[in-house]
Amino acid sequence: MKKLILISALLFSFNGWADGIAKTFYDGVVGPLSITKDGIATLSVPLESREMSLRIIYPDRGGPYPIIVFSHGTFSSSEKYNLVVEFWAERGYVVILPNHLDANYGIVPRKTEDMIRIIDTRISDMSLILDNLDVIEQQNPGLEGKLNQDMIIAAGHSIGTQVVLVNTGQRVRNPTNNYVTESSEDRFMAAVMLSDPGKMAMMPDNAWKGATAPTFLSTGPEDYGLMGDGRRVAEYQNEILTLPKNSTADKYLLLIEDGDHYFGGLIHREVDKVPDYDGLAIFNATSLAFMDAYTRDAKSAWAFLKPNILSSATDGRFLLTVE
Repeated sequence: MKKLILISALLFSFNGWADGIAKTFYDGVVGPLSITKDGIATLSVPLESREMSLRIIYPDRGGPYPIIVFSHGTFSSSEKYNLVVEFWAERGYVVILPNHLDANYGIVPRKTEDMIRIIDTRISDMSLILDNLDVIEQQNPGLEGKLNQDMIIAAGHSIGTQVVLVNTGQRVRNPTNNYVTESSEDRFMAAVMLSDPGKMAMMPDNAWKGATAPTFLSTGPEDYGLMGDGRRVAEYQNEILTLPKNSTADKYLLLIEDGDHYFGGLIHREVDKVPDYDGLAIFNATSLAFMDAYTRDAKSAWAFLKPNILSSATDGRFLLTVE
C-alpha cells in the first residue's frame, strides 16, 4: 500500500499529525480556533413523544459561522466522530450532532417497517434541528452570535449518508411496497458524506449523485456499509426516482486507495484493521476545502479542489474528481 511520507509525522500525536498533513495540503482560511466540545441540547420530538439529545461543538470566539448538522451511522452516536467534527469546528464551523432514535442501540430493527421508521425519524430529526436553532442557542448561551442560519450543510456517515441525500433532494422508492422516502427540506446548501450509500445493501450504485445541492463523497474499495464486511445480497434494490430538471449540482468524489467504512476504526466503531491516519487526515482537509469553497468562496479552497492536486501530491493514493 502506498503511503504518504512526511518527515514530521514521527513527531506528532495523531491530532498533531493530522494537523500537519492538513497544513501540507489545505488547512482552511479560518483558525485553528479554540472550541467548546461539550455543548448539549434537548429537543422534543412531537410526533413520537420522545426527547432527542444533541451535542454541539463550536468555536469559542467570533462568528457567525456556517452550521453542519451531522447524522451518525447505524447504532452509533454523536461521540464517535470527534476526529472529524472537532477538526471542522476548529476551522470555523458549528457542528450539531443529533443522537437519533437508533443511537447506542436505542432501537434495533426487526423488520422492514422498523428500518423505515428509523430512516424516516432520522430525516425529520434533521429538519427539527433547523426549526429549533434558536432553541438550541438558548440552551447554549455560548452560541450567541455564532449561528449563520443562511449557510447550513448536511453531513453524515453510513446510513447517515442516506439521510443527507434525502434531505438534499433525493427520492427513493422501495419496490416491494412502493414506499417513497422523501423530504421537502430545502435549507441545506451542501452535502458531505463519509461513505457511499450506493455500496450498501438495497441501494443502487451512484445514488450519491442524486442530491440537488453541491455534494462531497469520500469512499474506497473496502467501504461496504452497514457491517463493513462486504455488500450484502439483497432480494430487491431500491429505486432512485427521477429528479427535477434543476437538480444538477457539482459532485465531488474523493477515492481513497484501500479506504474502508471506518478509516480503520478511527470513526464510528473499533474494527480489526490498521487505523488509516492518512485517509482521515486527507478526508478532513478535502471536505474542509469543499465547505470553505461553497460557504466562504475561498480562492485557496477552490484551487485545492482542482483535479490532480491530491493525486500528484500523494503518489496516487487519493484521487479527487468533479462530476
